[in-house]
Amino acid sequence: MSTLLNRLKTERNGEYELATTPVEMEVVSSVNGCMLEKPLHGVFAKSKDRAIHLHGDNYQLIPYETILSGLSDSLDNYGVDLTGSSLHFYVADSLSRMRLRVMFGGNSALGMHEMAYSPTDKLQFGIELVSSYDASIIFKLQTMFLRLICANGMKSIESFNSSFKRHTTNFDIQTAFDKLKGLNESFKSLTDRFETYQSVKLSQGDVDKLFKSFSKGSESKEYLLNDVLENKNETTLWDVYNSLTNYSSHNKRAVHIGKRNAKVKDFDIRESRMDEIKSDDTRTAEVQNFINSNVFLFYVHKGVSNQLR
Repeated sequence: MSTLLNRLKTERNGEYELATTPVEMEVVSSVNGCMLEKPLHGVFAKSKDRAIHLHGDNYQLIPYETILSGLSDSLDNYGVDLTGSSLHFYVADSLSRMRLRVMFGGNSALGMHEMAYSPTDKLQFGIELVSSYDASIIFKLQTMFLRLICANGMKSIESFNSSFKRHTTNFDIQTAFDKLKGLNESFKSLTDRFETYQSVKLSQGDVDKLFKSFSKGSESKEYLLNDVLENKNETTLWDVYNSLTNYSSHNKRAVHIGKRNAKVKDFDIRESRMDEIKSDDTRTAEVQNFINSNVFLFYVHKGVSNQLR
């Protein structure tokens, strides 16, 4: 048995048993006795007497068991060391969504990076696998990191050398796992980019511009970003980036309290009602789009210029 599967069965047996619940797809031509104009394709977990979702013609069912087995085999084939790694596995009771995070051990070749400005700011690298049976989120295999200096475990998902695929009939899952061959290069590129962020010093006006651009007029979102900004005196682009990833990591929202027409508005930070995996997926995409925007890249290019001097 390949390494990851063996550990999942040993360490996360409950989640693994749920994830490997047999599923099948059948044509649904009628609902409550009424014929459909165009048949749909239903995903069923019959052992649990559960209809998970209905799809159109172009949907391809890829069981979680197949995905986990493919990931495990590929990690072994590409020599990825899981010694000292931690596994974070979540499967919805409805089987609608699954998420697996593998955080590499600190002593492994892939595991840890110390930021140049401070050896106490350490990043732990890993990969995240996400899939769904209800098409609420697309298949994703992506690199990620945890910033260990952050007490509440702030993480960031990165699109570099990652795979995002819809469950369509032309999706070949093995092409996603082939990306694992380049993990070392992926993490090296990430650390280079983060060091560039750290080299860019920002004024308060720069911080306001970046947060306002990201928030798109949402005062509550802007408040949330400012509230988690760690370094408010000598702010760098790295600090702003960490505020953005804090926002995407934690399912929090800022709720306005007091009079709506008050000159100085106050907010209360609460848990969001959105599903955790859906929130993580939506907010991560939001952050990724922003760090590829012209507004953010303007400051990144300043950092590249700083490093060339």
